[in-house]
Amino acid sequence: MFLIWSFEHGAWWRPERAGYTTNLSEAGRYSADEAGAIVVNDIDMNEVAVRETVLVKWFDSKPPRFHPYHGAAENNEP
Repeated sequence: MFLIWSFEHGAWWRPERAGYTTNLSEAGRYSADEAGAIVVNDIDMNEVAVRETVLVKWFDSKPPRFHPYHGAAENNEP
């Protein structure tokens, strides 16, 4: 399962694409196909899909502060 992080909102997507949350336990879990469709359709490249098992192991509830396309996200502290 995948979670979707929004760099634009500094939060996780909720289940069923219904808003955003900073609480990891309230984040939606998406299949690989659905997560891929969300990320591919984001023309501004502000969304990233993170595999839940990788998130728990490496990122401690938030993805890395470095945006894969734009560098550091605007809402991240230095």
